[in-house]
Amino acid sequence: MPRARPCRPPSCCACGAASWWNGWRVIFVVVALAVAVVERRELSLARAKCSSCRAGFTCYPPGVYPRRQYQLDAVADSVGRAVLGGESARRAAAPVGASATSARRWTAWIAALAEPAALCAATARVDPDAPAGAGLSAVTAARPAGAPAARVLHALEQLGLALVRAGVAAAAAVRTGLARVLHWQHVAHGDVVLLAAAPSRLSPAMALGAAEVRR
Repeated sequence: MPRARPCRPPSCCACGAASWWNGWRVIFVVVALAVAVVERRELSLARAKCSSCRAGFTCYPPGVYPRRQYQLDAVADSVGRAVLGGESARRAAAPVGASATSARRWTAWIAALAEPAALCAATARVDPDAPAGAGLSAVTAARPAGAPAARVLHALEQLGLALVRAGVAAAAAVRTGLARVLHWQHVAHGDVVLLAAAPSRLSPAMALGAAEVRR
């Protein structure tokens, strides 16, 4: 990304006073797109310094997070490995270079994302011929420990396929039901983070990933 910045820097994030440009900071962002698909990108971000308290800070543009970023397909793959495949959190997160803590947080986020019954009802409205709800009981019986997240993930897959069949979601754009549904929600309504029952659980990277399937 070429170096570019506006005429004036933003106000100080600590005290609100005016600031001036104070050089650049080079960061390396790792973006995990899906299993075994990880990109490492170098970014030059402008630095600013407060004219009052002298605090220095980095100016992050919208959609840029200073640590690893995990796209929704990568999240769905990791959670699916844990709640459907029976893998440990560490093994489930390993293919995208995430930690066991991230896998557990993603599992809790998906479990709180929506009610499976509401997702099944939406699937029936999008495609009346779809087998909405089919397989939910089997998913619960197979993995009782991860049943809440497993049911939501399974219902999202059905709804995502229905959206593709109805022509309102492109199959090639994103691969998993989670990504298809939230990408469609973002395009149609501009925000998907509000779908989460407990948005305080989201890390900044997860909130960004939920708000937009980037690049």
